[in-house]
Amino acid sequence: MGKSGVAEKLGSWTVADPISLHAALEHHRAGRLPQAQALYRQILQAAPDHADALHYLGAIASHDGRHRDAAELISRAIRIHPSRAMHYNLGNALKALGDLGGAAESYRKALALKPDYAEAHVNLGNALKEQGKLEEAIGHYRKATQSDPNMVGAHANLGNALNELGRPAEAVASYLRALRLRATPESEIGFAQSVTRLRFHQEIAGARACLIRAITEPWGRPGDFVSPVVSLVALDPDIKECMERAASAWPARISGPDLFGADGLAALAGDRLLQCLLENAPVSDQGMERLLTLARFALLETAEATASGDPEEIALPFYCALARQSFITEYVFAYTGEEIERAKLLLRRLVTAVEAGAPFPALWLAAVAAYFPIFSLPSAEALLDRSWPEPVAALLAQQVREPLEDILFRSGIPALTAIEDEVSLLVQRQYEENPYPRWVKMPSGDNAACTDHFAQVQALGKGDGLDILVAGCGTGQHSILVAQQFPGARVLAVDLSLTSLGYAKRKTLELGLTNIEYAQADIMRLAGIGRTFDVIESAGVLHHLADPLAGWKVLLSLLRPGGLMRLGLYSELARQHIVAARRFIAERGHAPSAEGIRQCRQELMASVNDALLGRLTSSRDFFGTSSYRDLIFNVQEHRYTLSQLKENLAELGLNFIGFSVEPSLLSQYKRRFPDDLSQTNLDCWDIFEHENPNMFFGMYQFWVQKRG
Repeated sequence: MGKSGVAEKLGSWTVADPISLHAALEHHRAGRLPQAQALYRQILQAAPDHADALHYLGAIASHDGRHRDAAELISRAIRIHPSRAMHYNLGNALKALGDLGGAAESYRKALALKPDYAEAHVNLGNALKEQGKLEEAIGHYRKATQSDPNMVGAHANLGNALNELGRPAEAVASYLRALRLRATPESEIGFAQSVTRLRFHQEIAGARACLIRAITEPWGRPGDFVSPVVSLVALDPDIKECMERAASAWPARISGPDLFGADGLAALAGDRLLQCLLENAPVSDQGMERLLTLARFALLETAEATASGDPEEIALPFYCALARQSFITEYVFAYTGEEIERAKLLLRRLVTAVEAGAPFPALWLAAVAAYFPIFSLPSAEALLDRSWPEPVAALLAQQVREPLEDILFRSGIPALTAIEDEVSLLVQRQYEENPYPRWVKMPSGDNAACTDHFAQVQALGKGDGLDILVAGCGTGQHSILVAQQFPGARVLAVDLSLTSLGYAKRKTLELGLTNIEYAQADIMRLAGIGRTFDVIESAGVLHHLADPLAGWKVLLSLLRPGGLMRLGLYSELARQHIVAARRFIAERGHAPSAEGIRQCRQELMASVNDALLGRLTSSRDFFGTSSYRDLIFNVQEHRYTLSQLKENLAELGLNFIGFSVEPSLLSQYKRRFPDDLSQTNLDCWDIFEHENPNMFFGMYQFWVQKRG
């Protein structure tokens, strides 16, 4: 009740009340508001100063969205005979009208009459939070949880404020308390957003279970949870020792017993959280990657020694998860020459058995799949017809069934434009070979968080009639998120790469979405398609064009007057480590092939004394073949400064609406530049970026609006 601002529930009546008030309250409680409203008005005709009738009539007005009428009616009631409920409900009406100061004053008056009034503490906290008074808001949320420990909204709102202040450990604890009481999308999203910035130094009750749900359901993008999961998994002393042994041995390969010790394999195989992570996201952690790389070698050794008919390996689920991780990262793990030859030998044994229809150990499949994609094997489809343990069946679905579906969907993607531009053709080739990003799951339904400017898009007044273009949709994450946020919209998603589009189509259908139209197209030729849009989104695409401003103008020609555009452009300041890496690969002559990428990564990870190059391993994109190629080997890259962005906006006649940044960063900016109430002064943001040079590590992501 506190967060939504619903009126306090109706109190009892007294013997002195007229019988019509009794009847009105009965109607009110039952939700028959027109009948209740009529009776309240009858009472006021007979007794214009009847405080309860005025108050309850105001509550109905507030329910109907007539907040100004509500404030007037409840204020009259307060002047006659004030009560805590009246002050509380007046606060709700004033808050809805945007009068945060007046709302806070009303909530304080309610609390003066009832200091343990939990709902008033929550709504006062909400009003203070909207005014940027986060510490004071936190105090009232805490008082609400003390007054009513079972109030889910109080714990969730406390988590929101703590998260915005950059206190993730406290925020996670608050969300966990809320989730123990009742699971809500708000608490799930809040937990997901705050836990990503947390590194566990000790077990927190409930955190493991929530992280498993956050990854598998999911509550956010599974890749966002890698750091907290690895820190939590490494609290197990046996797993920690395995990681230390892998680090000490690196880059040498050691046997399974030497790597795992007495209990390491059992600990790894028994860790459900680690298995979930391996199955759903690239493990973007250098220490864990080295452990997994050596565990893969141990898997190969074990499979080599396993003959047909031998008992299945007790760690089969872990090893299948490891093979799925290898596929997700597109086999980016390093290997030695001897190791890959042994893997090829096992591959030949497996192919021979499959072609002969002979039985073979399931562990062979896991080992081979950890080095090579199974769909590349002759007769791979035949494997789908056999009966397998569940972990192996899931592995085959990933490595055989889904790639075959991608090919089928790819063949049905229409070509909207020709692709003839020289740079476009080079970029197309890159993403046909290495579609980006590779992903497994993303939030759906209630857990698909809205964009930060969702309300402004809604304010275009189109309702379900929005036409949205996603220019450069890649493998579908972006277009799917847009379609989830605006389920009644018509979404056109285009990309150069058919391989990416086939992947996107499959994932879209998996999620049950029907409002996305996929097509192959070149942004530079979109002006001729004869369509216009209310919203255009193009994140991370323009800076790969030969002339980004020309591409921007093409997109702008498709945007209707007053329409919104969301763009993503690389920051010159934040990508100095990428500039250094591109110089590094040019000097060393590394090729953008799978082998070149594996070799380049190992050399860069060894550059521990180079601060700029050392920053690369903090990027999630460092830990997959396609993502690494996109990060460093891209055929074309332009970078921007905020002064250049300001010039482009002026030239194009666009109004800057704001950056898409996380709440804690936005709060930091507000404290640094309190006079920039709209947070749109690019000169101030330029100063702020130079003070925090890594803040746009990914890219500038921002919204603009076309005038008119």
